[in-house]
Amino acid sequence: MIDRKYLPYILGLLLLVALMAMAQSPRVLVKSKTSERQVQVQESSSGYFYLPVGSKNVSDLTEVDYATLIGQFLVKNYAKVQAATGKSLLIPYEWQSPYFAAFAQQKEDSMQVSLWGGMARAPGATKAALAAILCHELGHILGGEPRQTIPGSDWASTEGQSDFYAASTCLPELLTAYPEIVSTVDNAVKEVCNQNVLCEKSMQAGLEMVRFIQQYSYREYVPVNIKTPAAAALELVRNTYPSDQCRLDSFVQGSLCQLGACRAPVCWLPQK
Repeated sequence: MIDRKYLPYILGLLLLVALMAMAQSPRVLVKSKTSERQVQVQESSSGYFYLPVGSKNVSDLTEVDYATLIGQFLVKNYAKVQAATGKSLLIPYEWQSPYFAAFAQQKEDSMQVSLWGGMARAPGATKAALAAILCHELGHILGGEPRQTIPGSDWASTEGQSDFYAASTCLPELLTAYPEIVSTVDNAVKEVCNQNVLCEKSMQAGLEMVRFIQQYSYREYVPVNIKTPAAAALELVRNTYPSDQCRLDSFVQGSLCQLGACRAPVCWLPQK
């Protein structure tokens, strides 16, 4: 008889196999009507960016990459979410979705993390960036205090805390099991991490995430830099996103937990 404590991992592995089969199945309509013309990320009538399956000028990621990453993420985090919340971790298979979005939701019988296909296909998307995005969304569920105070979202950790959890906990665990998710590391990251490989990979994933999101942000573009942190905040940034530089700072400081120097940056969580 199978020990119950291993069931979440077995379910995760079975789901990974199923996702891989779905990704390789001939039912996928890659040659859609849109495949014969150039379709760029643009705004739909609802205001969302979208990039349908079959579009040209897309990222290098394939549907197999998308399915594999979701499966790997579930294998590492399904049991953890169930133990912490009493609910299952659900990640819908939404490669066909044309929209550019990722988010976390609390449902009656599950905690859901969504990563829509339009985001994975958007130019600039990498496995490392998507892994950091998934870990950020998991941070809303497992990151703890401080939490948002928006009605209906007070179960969720703040954006800054979710980034910090992603870098300090989620990414190191995921990248220990699947180091190939991060393929290259910037020299600046190597310098800051002092030859700690897990620090390097976690920080690089955060850097790629921030750079990727900046391409589609409503904010004015301001280059981010590993070595030039944002200014200290006067009060807690609770219900909104910190600046792009501050978000990178969270990944930097969270990754440095691998070196024993573990504290959130002052740009969203002022130090007492």
